[in-house]
Amino acid sequence: MSYFNFLRRAWLLLIFASLGTTLRAQTPADTLPPLPKDANQFVKDAIKHQLEADAADHTHWRYHIHREDERGSQDRDVIDTKDGQLARTLLINGKPLTPEQRSADELRMKKLVEDPDERAKRDKRAKEDEDKGVQMFKAIPDAFIFKYEGAENGQVRLSFFPNPHYNPPTRELQVFRSLSGMIWIDRAAVRMSRLDGSLFEDVTFGWGLLGRLNKGGTFSVTQRRVGDDHWEIVSLDVKMSGHAVIFKTINVKQLQRMTEFHRVSDNMTISEAYQLLEKGDSAVSAENKGGLANSQGKQ
Repeated sequence: MSYFNFLRRAWLLLIFASLGTTLRAQTPADTLPPLPKDANQFVKDAIKHQLEADAADHTHWRYHIHREDERGSQDRDVIDTKDGQLARTLLINGKPLTPEQRSADELRMKKLVEDPDERAKRDKRAKEDEDKGVQMFKAIPDAFIFKYEGAENGQVRLSFFPNPHYNPPTRELQVFRSLSGMIWIDRAAVRMSRLDGSLFEDVTFGWGLLGRLNKGGTFSVTQRRVGDDHWEIVSLDVKMSGHAVIFKTINVKQLQRMTEFHRVSDNMTISEAYQLLEKGDSAVSAENKGGLANSQGKQ
């Protein structure tokens, strides 16, 4: 994998990788403890809580995902299992699959179901990305200075900008020195519910020899409770551009919506998921079914 492909995967993982967690029940606002005077401590506590809850959460879910990038759009029906994730493609560029596309999609699914080596390779890549994403997530309280900006609808709003004393230990974390934005933390759940950021200057790697991310790149990610006490990322919008070795244009543009969450058995196997997906589903785009609103009332 090229360095910039790795960077893209690790960085995107930080901002939209699935961090579904089990959280405590909502608490009335008037019984909540006061906010820490130190905004950075508040963010640090929220991130610690989120990571601990993520490690303790072993629930599995079925949902629809609508994803758009520079190559087009796809809608998929996804099921999490104890053997990893399995997804059936519903639409490509808003249209039902052709017989040829459906055949290729079936072969892809069957290979994952029947070939443990294929699943192992996929899981290894996912674990490497997850570890890098957790490393970046943990660095946030040290990499930025946070400032309380008010509260709205049970959310604490904070602005952030780079900590001038932070020395990034890896090349991936150099991005933090050029990033600023806003973060919203759910007051009762003590977890991030929204994160908006933008690059206020170009980010160069290897003194510009390895590549560059251009000033003005933006991202926005939203997390919500989707059922029981389980939270998931339900919205992602990324717009980045730049150049890689040597002068190859990078366009990281992705829009993602996740809807129609339903909990499935925590012991579900990938074979059982395949059988469910094979029963079929209506070819309806998540983007055309009311967007984020559908991710809240469905359990």
